[in-house]
Amino acid sequence: MTDLNALNDVTGQVAVVTGGTQGIGLACAERFAAGGAKVAVIGRNAANGEAAVAAIKRHGEHVIYLQGDCTSGPDMAAAFAEVDRQWGRIDILVNCAGGFTASPRLDEIDEDGWRKGIEWNLTSKFLAIRLVAPVMKRAGYGRIVNVTSVAGRGGIVGAPLDYSAAKAGVEGLTRRVAVELGPLGITVNAVAPGTTMTPRLSRMTERRMEQVIARIPVGRLGKPEEIAHGIFFLCTPGAGYVNGAVIDMNGGSWTG
Repeated sequence: MTDLNALNDVTGQVAVVTGGTQGIGLACAERFAAGGAKVAVIGRNAANGEAAVAAIKRHGEHVIYLQGDCTSGPDMAAAFAEVDRQWGRIDILVNCAGGFTASPRLDEIDEDGWRKGIEWNLTSKFLAIRLVAPVMKRAGYGRIVNVTSVAGRGGIVGAPLDYSAAKAGVEGLTRRVAVELGPLGITVNAVAPGTTMTPRLSRMTERRMEQVIARIPVGRLGKPEEIAHGIFFLCTPGAGYVNGAVIDMNGGSWTG
């Protein structure tokens, strides 16, 4: 008989969350800690990292912050090696690193801006997956979840070109790697959030916020903990038959 409680149990597992110091990434780290996992968060800003560790420790005892640029191969290699050294395993990888700081039009974005957006939102996920795969292969088990966006699922005029293209690329990366790693006991999935109440939204004007909410059928923005809950499911033992999927979490909206 199947132990139904075991389907959701991540006790003692090790979860790595890139971009885990704020927003959805931090909410994921807190959710895993509350579930009994050991959690490592990777991010660039040391002050944010220290604050994140303090927040996560309210939910679980085993938490570390590793400073690094998620677009840097050497930084990421050092971070993953340290997690493996400390805990000897990595069961879960959540790729939350990414975002944007501006939204230039087609005739305004330059090559440098384009490349930086692709690196931040797509290459960072490739680097993390490539590094964690050998550890998961060694164990014959793993859960990888990439955070993409509604911007990669449909044409949103207000979303940056590089960001939208990269997020669409994350879906292709997810499905391709899922085919390769699935036979080895490692699932690879993605979630595509709609507009979620994260620190980035603090720059949005009240009028713009009202316009965004008006297009969301549930009548509100998403909450980081709601997105984290969906990600948590994909990382549980019971989600072993979900592979190569992209889960939409957008309140019914396809326009951001």
